[in-house]
Amino acid sequence: MNPQVIALDEGWNALKVGGVQKIEEILEDMQGGVYKNRISTEEYSKLYTMVYSMCTQKPPNNWSEPLYKNYCDAIKDYLTARILPRIKEKHDESMLKELVRRWDNHKLMVRFLSHVFKYLDRFYVKRLSLPELSDVGSQSFHEIVFNAVKREVRTAILELIRREREGETVDKKLIQQVVEIFVEMGGSRNSLEVYVTDFEEMLLSTTAEYYSRESVKWAEKDSFPEYMRKAEDRLKQEQERVAHYLHSSTEEKLLKVCDEQLLQGPEQALLEKENSGCEVLLLDNKTEDLSRMFRLFSRIPTGLPPIGNIVRKHISDVGLALVKKQSTSPDTDLMPYVQELLDIHDKYTDLVGTGPEKGCFQGHTIFHKAMKEAFEVFVNKEIGKTSTAELLSNFCDNLLKKSGERLSDEALEDKLEKVVRLFSYLSDKDIFAEFYKKQLAKRLLLARSSSDDAERSMIAKLKLRCGAQFTSKLEGMFLDMKMSADTQQTFRDAHEGSSRVGDVELAVHVLTTGFWPTQAAAACALPEPINKCIDV
Repeated sequence: MNPQVIALDEGWNALKVGGVQKIEEILEDMQGGVYKNRISTEEYSKLYTMVYSMCTQKPPNNWSEPLYKNYCDAIKDYLTARILPRIKEKHDESMLKELVRRWDNHKLMVRFLSHVFKYLDRFYVKRLSLPELSDVGSQSFHEIVFNAVKREVRTAILELIRREREGETVDKKLIQQVVEIFVEMGGSRNSLEVYVTDFEEMLLSTTAEYYSRESVKWAEKDSFPEYMRKAEDRLKQEQERVAHYLHSSTEEKLLKVCDEQLLQGPEQALLEKENSGCEVLLLDNKTEDLSRMFRLFSRIPTGLPPIGNIVRKHISDVGLALVKKQSTSPDTDLMPYVQELLDIHDKYTDLVGTGPEKGCFQGHTIFHKAMKEAFEVFVNKEIGKTSTAELLSNFCDNLLKKSGERLSDEALEDKLEKVVRLFSYLSDKDIFAEFYKKQLAKRLLLARSSSDDAERSMIAKLKLRCGAQFTSKLEGMFLDMKMSADTQQTFRDAHEGSSRVGDVELAVHVLTTGFWPTQAAAACALPEPINKCIDV
């Protein structure tokens, strides 16, 4: 027996009353997520079977096409007649809440109806490559509701964000829900085009205007450190704002706008601010403020070079002031001056830093370069007629000879390292080498060196800075001393453990021409005991 044929009007009326209209009423009566009424499993089964039967009847009674059209029309009628008016009659936050509620209800309705009409989706829609029923629901909401209210919605959201920036407490959850609607309007392709075009662009524009005004206001009344504290706090707030209710893709663009308005635009004026600018921070050694300045201005592409210029000038001025002070001082002992140079270098090395999280400027190359250029200016200035190259050599001699400054091995190593760093700024390194060679020769030949290990360590440091050629003669001098000591021992062993010749204790150093400092040989008449030593 053939099943009874279902007429289109009969079948659609059953689906409309028992499905579409009933789910509308259920959602309309829902309070706080609690349903007053529900569609039973039996009712759902009847609706699904009705759709199945209407779609599987043989032509001309196969109602797949009109069912699809009726479904689309029912969704659009519901949105036009019931949803849009309810949203448009409200304003500001009330409108946003109504939009969120209606969108959530609409998604529930579309999900339920998509299940009821599942057979239609699986075969008719798929065969003709039509939009799926869920996509029809989302797209209809976009075209009928969202496009009609998006400007008012965007204005309301931006106003809430402005109020939050002013310190008011706002409903962040509500903002997040509305922003999510802008994202979801991108459809099943997860496109952010709607979010970007209809919301984000205006957000960035209003943000730029807001922080442009704030920047002018802060710059007029606040010191540079206070301005930076406010800017850093606002940047942190904007990051939190993204985390709370904006799409993650907005963060980079939003912070870039903030950086441009708060840092890039007013940078030069802030750095040169009277009584609190960068130069003052350096003079007063405000390390916390200098660290904050680096963190902030490293965020913008052109942020650090202007600071590097100020740092270079500051260090140069400090060094030249020391040179001037020493040049006019009657004190002839210049070793304290060298120590002051080392102390200045320590201070600014700590300031510039040696790497991430170390020093105010975290070892950034711009500031290493600024420091190098500044030290090269004053380290190469002469004090009277004495060059810094000679002073550094004298300072080393005082550290390395027995009669000089007494330091522990660790302290001596540290100080020699600091001297070599200062030495690297010399433009006349060869002059230093000549003085150092003469003083090393005296220490070696007269046995005045306090430590052979320290001497070798110093030569190794110079070799590391200037290469093997620079220290080859100094290393040759040590080699000569070792060979001379070995020869002396051989002589002593050959003479029954003694190196005496007659009444003279014979000690000979064989030196390589070219390694050692040279001087004109003076003609002299040697005593007879010495002549006997020569003839041995």
